[in-house]
Amino acid sequence: MLKLSMNLLIKNEADIIADNIRFHATQGVDCFVIMDNGSTDGTRDIVAELSKSVEMLVIDRPQLDYQQSNWKTEMAVKSRKLLGADWSIANDADEFWLADSQNLKTNLTSWGSIVQCKRVNMIPDERFFDAGSSYLDFPYKVKSPVQNKGQDIIGDDHFAVALSNINGKVIVNNHGLLRVKGGNHRAWHAWGFINQRRDPSITVYHYPVRSRENFTSHIENRARLLEKGVSKMGDHYRRWVRLLQQGQLEQELRRLALLPADAETLKNFGIIQRSSEVGERIRAALQQSL
Repeated sequence: MLKLSMNLLIKNEADIIADNIRFHATQGVDCFVIMDNGSTDGTRDIVAELSKSVEMLVIDRPQLDYQQSNWKTEMAVKSRKLLGADWSIANDADEFWLADSQNLKTNLTSWGSIVQCKRVNMIPDERFFDAGSSYLDFPYKVKSPVQNKGQDIIGDDHFAVALSNINGKVIVNNHGLLRVKGGNHRAWHAWGFINQRRDPSITVYHYPVRSRENFTSHIENRARLLEKGVSKMGDHYRRWVRLLQQGQLEQELRRLALLPADAETLKNFGIIQRSSEVGERIRAALQQSL
């Protein structure tokens, strides 16, 4: 039977890392490689506790650096060599992979190379700012992104980046893997384009903002990386760092959470769609994992 690993590069994800690991352990993921990049919020302790009940390799990599591609490739190689994983997913803590079959291995085969999966942003409403609000209560998903290829509207301060088009993610056969690209949007494989395919039965649901505290901490870390001289970073992160430095990050958060009138307009244009079942399915799986 094929063995699937999920590899997570994490830093200060105490609010979501347990949910992520526990959920995917119910969805066909057999083992995990966790690389902690110097967490200071208790994330590392949570991972250590989970490692008692879930097959897991934990790597401490505290360097203030941005070697995403190198580190994610390293995790995939170690998942094969040390855990015996045939396939791997380079995941982020804020992404949940949902398969129609409720098992991410359903369509994997020993001769496949790279499986491409669609990724969708989840959008909060005004309840995001209420005490006790959970990312699992986010009511909307982006149905038809408004960014067209070739248009540079990410730099527009009046545009909510969460509504833009985002790249998908890949599941990679560890046998023949050459390199995982930084964001896990692509990979290089020894078999080239042979046996690569898209799997419409799997969707990756992304929560780009899940709490005020986490969002602020994440952008502060991005600012430190830029100060250190890191050059490879998405334009939207650079923009958020600029807003942080200008004291405007709170206004950005207000723009990312939809007011009722805005949500109704976006729904009418088909840009977003109410999708409470995503959070409900994640919650149900987490309940089963207890």
